[in-house]
Amino acid sequence: MNAFEDTQRRRSIVSDTLQSLTEQTRQWHNTIDLLEAGQQVDRATAVADLGKLLDVCQNLRDAILSEDSGATWKSKNELDSLVARLDEVAAKRCRYLDLAQWLAAGTVTHRRERTKQERLRQRDAAVAELMEISALAAPPELPGPEVDKWLDWACSLDDSSEDPDLKNLNTNFPRVDDFVRQLEIELWHQEPKAAAVEETGSSNAVEKVATGSLAGKGSKGPNGNSSGTGVAGNLKLLKESASEKNLPSAYSDAAGEMSESSTICATEEAPVEEMAKEEKPVAAAIKPPIEVGRLSFFAADDLDCMRLYQEKAKTESKDARKVRAMVAVSQWLTPRDQNPVLQPRCGIRAQIGYEGKSDLIAVTPEEAVKTIESESGLPLLTGGADLLRWSLSQPAEDGFDAIATVRRLSTEQLKAWFGDLYKIELAEPQVQDMYRLTYGIPLLVGELHRRVILVPEAPPTWLGYAIWTKVKASFEARIPALAEELHNGPPAVKLTDREIAVLKMVVIASDDSTPETIAENLMEKWHKFHHPEHQALSSSDESTVKLLQSLGLLPVSKEPGLRPIKAIVPVEADDPIRLVVKHL
Repeated sequence: MNAFEDTQRRRSIVSDTLQSLTEQTRQWHNTIDLLEAGQQVDRATAVADLGKLLDVCQNLRDAILSEDSGATWKSKNELDSLVARLDEVAAKRCRYLDLAQWLAAGTVTHRRERTKQERLRQRDAAVAELMEISALAAPPELPGPEVDKWLDWACSLDDSSEDPDLKNLNTNFPRVDDFVRQLEIELWHQEPKAAAVEETGSSNAVEKVATGSLAGKGSKGPNGNSSGTGVAGNLKLLKESASEKNLPSAYSDAAGEMSESSTICATEEAPVEEMAKEEKPVAAAIKPPIEVGRLSFFAADDLDCMRLYQEKAKTESKDARKVRAMVAVSQWLTPRDQNPVLQPRCGIRAQIGYEGKSDLIAVTPEEAVKTIESESGLPLLTGGADLLRWSLSQPAEDGFDAIATVRRLSTEQLKAWFGDLYKIELAEPQVQDMYRLTYGIPLLVGELHRRVILVPEAPPTWLGYAIWTKVKASFEARIPALAEELHNGPPAVKLTDREIAVLKMVVIASDDSTPETIAENLMEKWHKFHHPEHQALSSSDESTVKLLQSLGLLPVSKEPGLRPIKAIVPVEADDPIRLVVKHL
Protein backbone atom coordinates (compact mmCIF):
# COMPACT_ATOMS: atom_id res chain seq x y z
CA MET A 1 0.00 0.00 0.00
CA ASN A 2 1.55 3.33 -1.01
CA ALA A 3 1.35 6.52 0.96
CA PHE A 4 -1.68 7.84 -0.91
CA GLU A 5 -3.61 4.58 -0.53
CA ASP A 6 -2.89 4.64 3.18
CA THR A 7 -4.14 8.22 3.46
CA GLN A 8 -7.29 7.46 1.51
CA ARG A 9 -8.29 4.64 3.82
CA ARG A 10 -7.81 6.65 6.98
CA ARG A 11 -10.03 9.11 8.69
CA SER A 12 -8.71 12.55 9.51
CA ILE A 13 -6.02 12.91 12.16
CA VAL A 14 -8.74 14.46 14.32
CA SER A 15 -10.67 11.17 14.33
CA ASP A 16 -7.55 9.23 15.24
CA THR A 17 -6.82 11.60 18.10
CA LEU A 18 -10.43 11.46 19.31
CA GLN A 19 -10.20 7.68 19.38
CA SER A 20 -7.05 7.95 21.50
CA LEU A 21 -8.86 10.35 23.84
CA THR A 22 -11.79 7.93 24.12
CA GLU A 23 -9.43 5.11 25.08
CA GLN A 24 -7.64 7.24 27.67
CA THR A 25 -11.00 8.41 29.07
CA ARG A 26 -12.18 4.81 29.38
CA GLN A 27 -9.08 3.94 31.38
CA TRP A 28 -9.63 6.91 33.67
CA HIS A 29 -13.28 5.93 34.16
CA ASN A 30 -12.08 2.51 35.30
CA THR A 31 -9.89 4.20 37.88
CA ILE A 32 -12.81 6.35 39.05
CA ASP A 33 -14.99 3.24 39.39
CA LEU A 34 -12.35 1.70 41.67
CA LEU A 35 -12.16 4.87 43.75
CA GLU A 36 -15.95 5.05 44.08
CA ALA A 37 -15.90 1.45 45.27
CA GLY A 38 -13.34 2.32 47.93
CA GLN A 39 -10.68 0.15 46.35
CA GLN A 40 -6.97 0.72 46.64
CA VAL A 41 -5.47 2.61 43.69
CA ASP A 42 -1.80 3.30 43.10
CA ARG A 43 -1.45 7.07 43.41
CA ALA A 44 1.47 7.41 41.00
CA THR A 45 -0.32 5.36 38.34
CA ALA A 46 -3.52 7.35 38.75
CA VAL A 47 -1.69 10.68 38.47
CA ALA A 48 0.19 9.43 35.40
CA ASP A 49 -3.07 8.27 33.77
CA LEU A 50 -4.66 11.65 34.42
CA GLY A 51 -1.64 13.37 32.90
CA LYS A 52 -1.96 11.23 29.77
CA LEU A 53 -5.65 12.07 29.54
CA LEU A 54 -4.95 15.80 29.74
CA ASP A 55 -2.18 15.55 27.14
CA VAL A 56 -4.36 13.64 24.67
CA CYS A 57 -7.18 16.16 25.23
CA GLN A 58 -4.79 19.00 24.34
CA ASN A 59 -3.59 17.04 21.30
CA LEU A 60 -7.19 16.76 20.12
CA ARG A 61 -7.80 20.49 20.51
CA ASP A 62 -4.62 21.30 18.61
CA ALA A 63 -5.48 18.83 15.85
CA ILE A 64 -8.95 20.35 15.42
CA LEU A 65 -7.71 23.94 15.41
CA SER A 66 -4.96 23.02 12.96
CA GLU A 67 -7.68 21.81 10.56
CA ASP A 68 -10.15 24.62 11.33
CA SER A 69 -8.86 27.56 13.36
CA GLY A 70 -12.40 28.87 13.90
CA ALA A 71 -13.89 25.64 15.24
CA THR A 72 -15.86 25.82 18.50
CA TRP A 73 -17.73 23.20 20.51
CA LYS A 74 -19.11 22.92 24.03
CA SER A 75 -20.44 19.39 24.32
CA LYS A 76 -19.62 15.83 23.36
CA ASN A 77 -22.39 15.86 20.73
CA GLU A 78 -21.03 19.05 19.19
CA LEU A 79 -17.55 17.53 19.19
CA ASP A 80 -18.79 14.40 17.41
CA SER A 81 -20.53 16.54 14.77
CA LEU A 82 -17.40 18.61 14.27
CA VAL A 83 -15.21 15.52 13.86
CA ALA A 84 -17.69 14.04 11.37
CA ARG A 85 -17.50 17.26 9.33
CA LEU A 86 -13.70 17.19 9.38
CA ASP A 87 -13.81 13.54 8.25
CA GLU A 88 -15.93 14.59 5.28
CA VAL A 89 -13.38 17.28 4.46
CA ALA A 90 -10.62 14.69 4.69
CA ALA A 91 -12.48 12.44 2.24
CA LYS A 92 -12.88 15.30 -0.24
CA ARG A 93 -9.24 16.20 0.20
CA CYS A 94 -8.21 12.65 -0.66
CA ARG A 95 -9.78 12.94 -4.12
CA TYR A 96 -7.73 16.04 -4.87
CA LEU A 97 -4.56 14.45 -3.56
CA ASP A 98 -5.14 11.23 -5.46
CA LEU A 99 -5.69 13.11 -8.71
CA ALA A 100 -2.60 15.24 -8.06
CA GLN A 101 -0.57 12.09 -7.52
CA TRP A 102 -2.05 10.50 -10.64
CA LEU A 103 -1.10 13.48 -12.80
CA ALA A 104 2.35 13.75 -11.25
CA ALA A 105 2.96 10.09 -12.06
CA GLY A 106 2.30 10.54 -15.78
CA THR A 107 4.19 12.17 -18.59
CA VAL A 108 3.67 13.51 -22.11
CA THR A 109 5.35 12.51 -25.34
CA HIS A 110 5.51 14.76 -28.38
CA ARG A 111 7.65 14.98 -31.49
CA ARG A 112 8.52 18.57 -30.55
CA GLU A 113 10.44 18.99 -27.30
CA ARG A 114 9.17 22.52 -26.82
CA THR A 115 5.54 21.37 -26.90
CA LYS A 116 6.31 18.50 -24.55
CA GLN A 117 7.86 20.83 -21.99
CA GLU A 118 4.94 23.24 -22.30
CA ARG A 119 2.47 20.44 -21.53
CA LEU A 120 4.56 19.33 -18.57
CA ARG A 121 4.56 22.87 -17.21
CA GLN A 122 0.78 22.97 -17.58
CA ARG A 123 0.59 19.62 -15.80
CA ASP A 124 2.69 21.01 -12.94
CA ALA A 125 0.40 24.03 -12.68
CA ALA A 126 -2.63 21.73 -12.55
CA VAL A 127 -1.04 19.62 -9.78
CA ALA A 128 -0.26 22.79 -7.80
CA GLU A 129 -3.85 23.99 -8.19
CA LEU A 130 -5.23 20.68 -6.95
CA MET A 131 -2.95 20.82 -3.92
CA GLU A 132 -3.99 24.40 -3.21
CA ILE A 133 -7.67 23.50 -3.25
CA SER A 134 -7.06 20.43 -1.09
CA ALA A 135 -5.59 22.72 1.57
CA LEU A 136 -8.80 24.73 1.93
CA ALA A 137 -10.70 24.34 5.19
CA ALA A 138 -13.76 23.21 3.17
CA PRO A 139 -12.71 22.10 -0.33
CA PRO A 140 -15.54 21.71 -2.85
CA GLU A 141 -16.43 18.40 -4.46
CA LEU A 142 -14.11 17.48 -7.31
CA PRO A 143 -16.23 16.81 -10.42
CA GLY A 144 -15.75 13.73 -12.55
CA PRO A 145 -15.29 9.96 -12.16
CA GLU A 146 -12.65 7.93 -10.30
CA VAL A 147 -9.08 9.09 -10.53
CA ASP A 148 -7.90 6.48 -13.05
CA LYS A 149 -10.69 7.52 -15.46
CA TRP A 150 -10.65 11.23 -14.70
CA LEU A 151 -8.23 12.44 -17.36
CA ASP A 152 -10.03 10.61 -20.17
CA TRP A 153 -13.31 12.09 -18.96
CA ALA A 154 -11.96 15.66 -18.71
CA CYS A 155 -10.32 15.55 -22.14
CA SER A 156 -13.57 14.30 -23.70
CA LEU A 157 -15.59 17.34 -22.58
CA ASP A 158 -16.85 19.34 -25.56
CA ASP A 159 -16.21 23.09 -25.46
CA SER A 160 -19.30 23.71 -27.59
CA SER A 161 -21.60 21.98 -25.14
CA GLU A 162 -23.41 23.41 -22.14
CA ASP A 163 -22.09 20.69 -19.86
CA PRO A 164 -22.23 21.98 -16.23
CA ASP A 165 -19.07 20.04 -15.37
CA LEU A 166 -17.21 21.86 -18.13
CA LYS A 167 -18.42 25.19 -16.76
CA ASN A 168 -17.33 24.09 -13.29
CA LEU A 169 -13.83 23.31 -14.57
CA ASN A 170 -13.60 26.64 -16.42
CA THR A 171 -14.71 28.64 -13.40
CA ASN A 172 -13.21 26.86 -10.40
CA PHE A 173 -10.22 24.94 -11.81
CA PRO A 174 -8.66 27.25 -14.45
CA ARG A 175 -5.18 25.68 -14.41
CA VAL A 176 -6.52 22.15 -14.52
CA ASP A 177 -8.87 23.19 -17.33
CA ASP A 178 -6.00 24.79 -19.25
CA PHE A 179 -4.03 21.54 -19.03
CA VAL A 180 -6.79 19.14 -20.13
CA ARG A 181 -8.07 21.54 -22.81
CA GLN A 182 -4.72 21.48 -24.65
CA LEU A 183 -3.74 17.89 -23.89
CA GLU A 184 -4.06 15.29 -26.64
CA ILE A 185 -4.99 12.25 -24.58
CA GLU A 186 -3.20 9.80 -26.89
CA LEU A 187 0.09 11.54 -26.04
CA TRP A 188 -0.40 10.99 -22.29
CA HIS A 189 1.40 8.05 -20.69
CA GLN A 190 0.59 6.87 -17.20
CA GLU A 191 3.29 5.01 -15.29
CA PRO A 192 2.87 3.05 -12.04
CA LYS A 193 5.54 5.15 -10.37
CA ALA A 194 6.21 8.83 -10.78
CA ALA A 195 8.29 9.08 -13.89
CA ALA A 196 7.08 12.66 -13.88
CA VAL A 197 9.60 13.79 -11.32
CA GLU A 198 12.36 12.68 -13.65
CA GLU A 199 11.16 14.98 -16.42
CA THR A 200 12.56 18.47 -16.87
CA GLY A 201 10.55 20.90 -14.80
CA SER A 202 8.19 18.22 -13.53
CA SER A 203 8.96 18.81 -9.89
CA ASN A 204 8.15 22.51 -10.06
CA ALA A 205 4.65 22.12 -8.66
CA VAL A 206 5.93 20.08 -5.76
CA GLU A 207 8.61 22.64 -5.01
CA LYS A 208 6.11 25.50 -5.15
CA VAL A 209 3.94 23.71 -2.64
CA ALA A 210 6.89 23.07 -0.36
CA THR A 211 7.93 26.71 -0.35
CA GLY A 212 4.58 27.96 0.80
CA SER A 213 2.49 28.75 -2.26
CA LEU A 214 -0.15 26.27 -1.11
CA ALA A 215 -0.80 27.61 2.36
CA GLY A 216 -4.50 27.01 2.85
CA LYS A 217 -7.01 28.69 5.09
CA GLY A 218 -7.09 28.08 8.79
CA SER A 219 -4.20 27.72 11.17
CA LYS A 220 -0.78 28.34 9.70
CA GLY A 221 2.34 26.54 10.73
CA PRO A 222 5.93 27.81 10.77
CA ASN A 223 7.00 29.86 7.76
CA GLY A 224 3.36 30.42 6.84
CA ASN A 225 2.67 26.85 5.77
CA SER A 226 -0.36 24.89 6.90
CA SER A 227 0.42 22.93 10.03
CA GLY A 228 -2.53 20.57 9.70
CA THR A 229 -2.80 17.31 7.88
CA GLY A 230 -3.62 19.11 4.64
CA VAL A 231 -1.17 20.36 2.07
CA ALA A 232 2.11 20.14 3.97
CA GLY A 233 1.72 16.57 5.18
CA ASN A 234 0.08 15.37 1.98
CA LEU A 235 2.70 17.02 -0.19
CA LYS A 236 5.18 14.74 1.52
CA LEU A 237 3.00 11.79 0.55
CA LEU A 238 2.76 13.09 -3.01
CA LYS A 239 6.52 13.39 -3.32
CA GLU A 240 7.07 9.93 -1.86
CA SER A 241 4.48 8.19 -3.99
CA ALA A 242 5.45 10.17 -7.08
CA SER A 243 9.01 8.87 -7.26
CA GLU A 244 10.69 5.50 -7.39
CA LYS A 245 12.88 5.57 -4.31
CA ASN A 246 14.69 3.32 -1.88
CA LEU A 247 14.33 3.35 1.86
CA PRO A 248 15.30 6.73 3.36
CA SER A 249 18.74 7.17 4.83
CA ALA A 250 17.34 6.75 8.34
CA TYR A 251 17.08 3.02 7.61
CA SER A 252 20.29 1.05 7.33
CA ASP A 253 21.21 -2.02 5.37
CA ALA A 254 24.29 -4.16 5.78
CA ALA A 255 26.20 -2.35 3.05
CA GLY A 256 24.99 1.21 3.68
CA GLU A 257 26.39 3.87 5.93
CA MET A 258 24.24 5.87 8.31
CA SER A 259 26.51 8.59 9.64
CA GLU A 260 28.99 10.98 8.15
CA SER A 261 31.86 8.58 8.78
CA SER A 262 32.72 5.45 10.69
CA THR A 263 33.80 5.74 14.32
CA ILE A 264 35.51 2.45 15.07
CA CYS A 265 38.42 3.45 17.27
CA ALA A 266 41.82 1.83 16.88
CA THR A 267 45.25 2.75 18.23
CA GLU A 268 48.00 4.20 16.06
CA GLU A 269 49.66 0.78 16.06
CA ALA A 270 46.47 -0.91 14.87
CA PRO A 271 44.79 1.38 12.32
CA VAL A 272 41.27 0.74 11.15
CA GLU A 273 42.41 -0.19 7.65
CA GLU A 274 44.63 -3.00 8.94
CA MET A 275 41.93 -4.22 11.30
CA ALA A 276 39.39 -4.39 8.51
CA LYS A 277 41.85 -6.19 6.24
CA GLU A 278 42.78 -8.68 8.95
CA GLU A 279 39.19 -9.49 9.91
CA LYS A 280 37.69 -9.48 6.41
CA PRO A 281 37.43 -13.29 5.97
CA VAL A 282 35.58 -13.58 9.29
CA ALA A 283 33.26 -10.70 8.45
CA ALA A 284 32.34 -12.31 5.16
CA ALA A 285 31.36 -15.50 6.94
CA ILE A 286 29.02 -13.78 9.40
CA LYS A 287 25.53 -12.86 8.29
CA PRO A 288 24.77 -9.42 9.76
CA PRO A 289 21.73 -9.60 12.02
CA ILE A 290 20.51 -6.15 10.95
CA GLU A 291 17.96 -6.71 8.23
CA VAL A 292 17.29 -4.18 5.50
CA GLY A 293 14.98 -1.47 6.74
CA ARG A 294 15.83 -1.50 10.45
CA LEU A 295 15.89 1.94 11.96
CA SER A 296 19.42 2.90 13.00
CA PHE A 297 21.31 5.94 14.19
CA PHE A 298 24.79 4.43 14.11
CA ALA A 299 27.13 4.02 11.15
CA ALA A 300 26.61 0.60 9.54
CA ASP A 301 30.37 -0.02 9.44
CA ASP A 302 30.63 0.50 13.19
CA LEU A 303 27.84 -1.98 13.81
CA ASP A 304 29.37 -4.51 11.41
CA CYS A 305 32.64 -4.39 13.34
CA MET A 306 30.87 -4.78 16.66
CA ARG A 307 29.03 -7.84 15.39
CA LEU A 308 32.28 -9.23 14.04
CA TYR A 309 34.12 -8.86 17.36
CA GLN A 310 31.10 -10.16 19.26
CA GLU A 311 31.08 -13.28 17.09
CA LYS A 312 34.82 -13.83 17.46
CA ALA A 313 34.59 -13.42 21.24
CA LYS A 314 32.45 -16.58 21.39
CA THR A 315 35.45 -18.70 20.39
CA GLU A 316 38.32 -16.65 21.87
CA SER A 317 39.52 -16.51 25.42
CA LYS A 318 39.55 -13.18 27.19
CA ASP A 319 43.37 -12.98 27.13
CA ALA A 320 43.51 -13.67 23.37
CA ARG A 321 41.08 -10.92 22.41
CA LYS A 322 42.42 -7.69 20.95
CA VAL A 323 39.17 -5.86 21.65
CA ARG A 324 38.61 -4.98 25.27
CA ALA A 325 34.96 -3.88 25.01
CA MET A 326 32.26 -2.59 22.72
CA VAL A 327 31.38 1.03 23.49
CA ALA A 328 28.28 2.92 22.35
CA VAL A 329 28.29 6.65 23.07
CA SER A 330 26.13 9.75 22.84
CA GLN A 331 25.57 12.97 24.79
CA TRP A 332 21.83 12.25 24.45
CA LEU A 333 21.13 9.65 27.12
CA THR A 334 17.92 10.86 28.78
CA PRO A 335 15.18 9.78 29.11
CA ARG A 336 16.85 6.48 29.84
CA ASP A 337 14.97 4.41 27.26
CA GLN A 338 14.17 7.20 24.79
CA ASN A 339 17.49 7.91 23.12
CA PRO A 340 19.25 6.33 20.14
CA VAL A 341 21.71 4.38 22.33
CA LEU A 342 19.37 2.75 24.82
CA GLN A 343 16.03 2.75 22.98
CA PRO A 344 14.70 -0.83 23.02
CA ARG A 345 13.75 -0.96 19.34
CA CYS A 346 16.71 0.76 17.68
CA GLY A 347 19.35 1.05 20.42
CA ILE A 348 22.74 -0.59 20.33
CA ARG A 349 21.60 -3.86 21.92
CA ALA A 350 18.96 -4.38 19.22
CA GLN A 351 21.34 -3.30 16.45
CA ILE A 352 24.01 -5.90 17.15
CA GLY A 353 21.84 -8.62 18.70
CA TYR A 354 23.73 -8.38 21.98
CA GLU A 355 22.97 -11.12 24.48
CA GLY A 356 25.72 -10.51 27.02
CA LYS A 357 25.31 -9.96 30.74
CA SER A 358 26.32 -6.30 30.81
CA ASP A 359 23.50 -4.11 32.05
CA LEU A 360 22.46 -1.77 29.28
CA ILE A 361 22.78 1.44 31.27
CA ALA A 362 25.11 4.40 30.93
CA VAL A 363 28.31 3.78 32.87
CA THR A 364 31.23 5.87 34.07
CA PRO A 365 34.83 5.05 33.14
CA GLU A 366 35.35 3.60 36.62
CA GLU A 367 32.37 1.31 36.19
CA ALA A 368 33.62 0.39 32.72
CA VAL A 369 36.99 -0.74 34.14
CA LYS A 370 35.28 -2.94 36.74
CA THR A 371 33.02 -4.48 34.12
CA ILE A 372 35.90 -5.26 31.77
CA GLU A 373 37.87 -6.84 34.60
CA SER A 374 35.01 -8.92 35.98
CA GLU A 375 33.36 -10.24 32.80
CA SER A 376 34.74 -13.09 30.78
CA GLY A 377 32.61 -12.26 27.74
CA LEU A 378 32.96 -9.18 25.55
CA PRO A 379 31.06 -6.45 27.41
CA LEU A 380 28.86 -3.84 25.83
CA LEU A 381 29.30 -0.46 27.53
CA THR A 382 27.12 2.57 26.96
CA GLY A 383 27.71 6.11 28.11
CA GLY A 384 28.51 9.69 27.23
CA ALA A 385 31.44 12.04 26.75
CA ASP A 386 33.38 10.78 29.78
CA LEU A 387 33.23 7.17 28.61
CA LEU A 388 34.32 8.11 25.08
CA ARG A 389 37.17 10.28 26.39
CA TRP A 390 38.38 7.43 28.59
CA SER A 391 38.21 4.94 25.73
CA LEU A 392 40.14 7.18 23.34
CA SER A 393 42.87 7.79 25.91
CA GLN A 394 43.66 4.17 26.78
CA PRO A 395 47.20 2.90 26.04
CA ALA A 396 47.51 0.67 22.99
CA GLU A 397 48.92 -2.22 24.97
CA ASP A 398 45.66 -2.50 26.89
CA GLY A 399 43.76 -3.26 23.70
CA PHE A 400 41.22 -1.09 21.95
CA ASP A 401 37.47 -0.68 22.01
CA ALA A 402 35.03 -1.10 19.17
CA ILE A 403 33.25 2.26 19.31
CA ALA A 404 29.95 3.34 17.79
CA THR A 405 28.73 6.87 18.37
CA VAL A 406 25.58 8.78 17.52
CA ARG A 407 26.76 11.64 15.33
CA ARG A 408 24.69 14.30 13.62
CA LEU A 409 21.29 13.06 12.51
CA SER A 410 20.02 13.76 9.01
CA THR A 411 16.60 15.20 8.22
CA GLU A 412 15.41 11.69 7.34
CA GLN A 413 16.65 10.36 10.66
CA LEU A 414 14.85 13.12 12.56
CA LYS A 415 11.67 12.32 10.65
CA ALA A 416 12.09 8.62 11.41
CA TRP A 417 12.78 9.21 15.11
CA PHE A 418 9.73 11.34 15.83
CA GLY A 419 7.43 10.09 13.07
CA ASP A 420 8.15 6.39 12.62
CA LEU A 421 9.35 5.47 16.09
CA TYR A 422 7.04 7.62 18.23
CA LYS A 423 4.18 7.87 15.71
CA ILE A 424 3.90 11.66 15.82
CA GLU A 425 2.19 13.12 12.75
CA LEU A 426 4.59 15.74 11.40
CA ALA A 427 4.06 18.27 8.64
CA GLU A 428 7.08 18.68 6.37
CA PRO A 429 7.77 22.26 7.58
CA GLN A 430 7.96 20.90 11.13
CA VAL A 431 10.63 18.39 10.11
CA GLN A 432 12.59 21.20 8.46
CA ASP A 433 12.18 23.27 11.62
CA MET A 434 13.57 20.39 13.67
CA TYR A 435 16.66 20.26 11.52
CA ARG A 436 17.07 24.04 11.48
CA LEU A 437 16.88 24.16 15.28
CA THR A 438 19.29 21.29 15.90
CA TYR A 439 21.26 20.47 12.72
CA GLY A 440 20.89 16.92 14.01
CA ILE A 441 23.34 17.49 16.89
CA PRO A 442 22.43 14.73 19.39
CA LEU A 443 22.76 17.03 22.42
CA LEU A 444 20.23 19.42 20.87
CA VAL A 445 17.95 16.72 19.42
CA GLY A 446 17.75 15.16 22.88
CA GLU A 447 16.61 18.47 24.33
CA LEU A 448 14.06 18.87 21.53
CA HIS A 449 12.79 15.35 22.21
CA ARG A 450 12.20 16.23 25.85
CA ARG A 451 10.31 19.37 24.78
CA VAL A 452 8.12 17.45 22.32
CA ILE A 453 7.45 14.38 24.48
CA LEU A 454 6.74 15.81 27.91
CA VAL A 455 5.30 12.52 29.18
CA PRO A 456 7.54 9.65 27.97
CA GLU A 457 4.74 7.12 28.35
CA ALA A 458 2.33 9.16 26.21
CA PRO A 459 3.89 10.82 23.14
CA PRO A 460 1.60 13.30 21.38
CA THR A 461 -0.08 12.10 18.22
CA TRP A 462 0.11 15.50 16.56
CA LEU A 463 1.95 18.80 17.03
CA GLY A 464 -0.55 21.55 16.40
CA TYR A 465 0.56 25.06 15.56
CA ALA A 466 0.16 26.34 19.12
CA ILE A 467 2.07 23.42 20.64
CA TRP A 468 4.83 23.52 18.03
CA THR A 469 5.30 27.27 18.47
CA LYS A 470 5.61 26.75 22.23
CA VAL A 471 8.06 23.87 21.76
CA LYS A 472 10.32 25.95 19.51
CA ALA A 473 10.33 28.89 21.90
CA SER A 474 11.08 26.74 24.95
CA PHE A 475 13.84 24.90 23.07
CA GLU A 476 15.57 28.09 21.97
CA ALA A 477 15.37 29.42 25.53
CA ARG A 478 17.28 26.32 26.68
CA ILE A 479 20.41 26.99 24.58
CA PRO A 480 22.24 28.91 27.37
CA ALA A 481 21.47 26.11 29.84
CA LEU A 482 22.79 23.49 27.40
CA ALA A 483 25.98 25.50 27.01
CA GLU A 484 26.30 25.61 30.79
CA GLU A 485 25.97 21.82 30.88
CA LEU A 486 28.96 21.57 28.55
CA HIS A 487 30.87 23.58 31.16
CA ASN A 488 29.56 22.16 34.43
CA GLY A 489 27.00 19.49 33.62
CA PRO A 490 27.02 15.75 34.28
CA PRO A 491 30.12 13.82 33.16
CA ALA A 492 28.25 12.28 30.23
CA VAL A 493 27.77 15.79 28.79
CA LYS A 494 30.56 17.91 30.25
CA LEU A 495 33.57 18.83 28.10
CA THR A 496 37.13 19.60 29.21
CA ASP A 497 38.58 23.10 28.92
CA ARG A 498 40.59 22.07 25.88
CA GLU A 499 37.57 20.51 24.18
CA ILE A 500 35.61 23.73 24.69
CA ALA A 501 38.55 25.75 23.38
CA VAL A 502 38.78 23.62 20.23
CA LEU A 503 35.03 24.00 19.70
CA LYS A 504 35.39 27.78 19.91
CA MET A 505 38.41 27.76 17.60
CA VAL A 506 36.64 25.84 14.86
CA VAL A 507 33.73 28.30 14.96
CA ILE A 508 36.14 31.26 14.82
CA ALA A 509 38.13 29.84 11.92
CA SER A 510 35.02 28.78 9.97
CA ASP A 511 34.25 32.37 8.95
CA ASP A 512 37.49 32.64 7.00
CA SER A 513 38.12 29.08 5.87
CA THR A 514 37.18 26.52 3.27
CA PRO A 515 37.14 22.74 3.75
CA GLU A 516 40.58 22.69 2.16
CA THR A 517 42.13 25.41 4.36
CA ILE A 518 40.48 25.11 7.77
CA ALA A 519 42.89 22.50 9.17
CA GLU A 520 45.89 24.64 8.21
CA ASN A 521 44.21 27.73 9.65
CA LEU A 522 43.68 25.97 12.97
CA MET A 523 47.30 24.78 13.08
CA GLU A 524 50.07 26.68 11.31
CA LYS A 525 48.04 29.84 10.60
CA TRP A 526 46.03 30.10 13.80
CA HIS A 527 47.89 33.28 14.77
CA LYS A 528 46.09 35.27 12.06
CA PHE A 529 42.80 35.02 14.00
CA HIS A 530 44.29 36.96 16.96
CA HIS A 531 43.07 34.70 19.75
CA PRO A 532 46.22 34.03 21.77
CA GLU A 533 44.11 32.63 24.64
CA HIS A 534 43.76 29.44 22.57
CA GLN A 535 46.77 27.41 21.49
CA ALA A 536 46.96 26.30 17.85
CA LEU A 537 45.95 22.72 17.14
CA SER A 538 48.65 20.08 16.99
CA SER A 539 48.79 16.33 16.56
CA SER A 540 48.18 15.97 20.30
CA ASP A 541 44.66 17.31 19.73
CA GLU A 542 43.60 14.47 17.43
CA SER A 543 41.67 12.66 20.16
CA THR A 544 40.04 15.93 21.28
CA VAL A 545 38.82 16.68 17.77
CA LYS A 546 37.71 13.08 17.32
CA LEU A 547 35.61 13.29 20.46
CA LEU A 548 33.88 16.49 19.31
CA GLN A 549 33.18 14.99 15.90
CA SER A 550 31.99 11.68 17.35
CA LEU A 551 29.52 13.48 19.63
CA GLY A 552 28.18 15.44 16.67
CA LEU A 553 29.25 18.79 18.10
CA LEU A 554 31.40 19.39 15.03
CA PRO A 555 30.53 18.49 11.44
CA VAL A 556 32.98 16.15 9.75
CA SER A 557 34.14 15.58 6.19
CA LYS A 558 32.58 12.65 4.37
CA GLU A 559 35.87 11.87 2.63
CA PRO A 560 37.06 8.51 4.01
CA GLY A 561 40.43 7.84 5.60
CA LEU A 562 41.10 11.33 6.98
CA ARG A 563 42.59 11.87 10.41
CA PRO A 564 40.29 13.86 12.74
CA ILE A 565 41.96 17.26 12.29
CA LYS A 566 42.09 16.85 8.52
CA ALA A 567 38.40 15.86 8.59
CA ILE A 568 37.34 19.20 10.13
CA VAL A 569 35.00 21.22 7.91
CA PRO A 570 33.80 24.80 8.48
CA VAL A 571 30.72 25.28 10.63
CA GLU A 572 27.87 26.72 8.56
CA ALA A 573 26.55 30.19 9.34
CA ASP A 574 23.18 28.80 10.54
CA ASP A 575 24.62 25.89 12.50
CA PRO A 576 23.14 26.13 16.04
CA ILE A 577 26.47 25.08 17.53
CA ARG A 578 27.41 28.73 16.98
CA LEU A 579 24.64 29.77 19.39
CA VAL A 580 25.91 27.26 21.93
CA VAL A 581 29.49 28.52 21.59
CA LYS A 582 28.34 32.11 22.22
CA HIS A 583 27.34 31.03 25.72
CA LEU A 584 30.49 29.01 26.48
